[in-house]
Amino acid sequence: MLIGIVVAMAMLLAFLFANGIIVFDHSGVRRGEGVYWNNALYVPASGEYSEGKTIAKTNDGWQINEVEEDDTHTFIVMRSFLDQSLLVREDYQIPRSGEITTLSWNGEYIADEEFKQAVTEILAGAEANFEYVTDGIFQLKDNQHMRLLYAGYEGCPVATEYIGYMGTIDGHWYLTVGQPASEGTITCYAIPEIYTDILSRYLFE
Repeated sequence: MLIGIVVAMAMLLAFLFANGIIVFDHSGVRRGEGVYWNNALYVPASGEYSEGKTIAKTNDGWQINEVEEDDTHTFIVMRSFLDQSLLVREDYQIPRSGEITTLSWNGEYIADEEFKQAVTEILAGAEANFEYVTDGIFQLKDNQHMRLLYAGYEGCPVATEYIGYMGTIDGHWYLTVGQPASEGTITCYAIPEIYTDILSRYLFE
């Protein structure tokens, strides 16, 4: 019976460690909006990401959580009870252009190479040719299904670069172009019909 209790306790501890509920690393030191941890300074970044388990803590109790899309811990999340922020190693130069290697649409990462190629070609030809008036481009309506598109370039594990809103308006496919906007007159690019099939595979409802 004693052996069974010991095994059960060991399994419980292993579960708590594996899921970041218990961590021994409290070496993080907050520095302004960033944190010094793992022999590196992490500074604020932006992008779409999935927050994972706690891998360390700061010496004043903030959690340092992993980013599920990045097993190198180049990106991390610093979290308190009420706040969280995406951080990146200061010595990592985020690629802002080049080959698209990571895509996030509607908060979901899409690894499909055909989808990546389609988005690459769409961006190459994206020029403003349609204006749309809305009280909220982010709203799901009967005639409007647009969602945020982010990209990561040249092997960046996190989709850091805002591309625009992509989806359908009155049954036709569009991508917003220019500076981010959520309401009023939105400038768009009418996506050619040849991309409809591949984009439709991932269209949210």
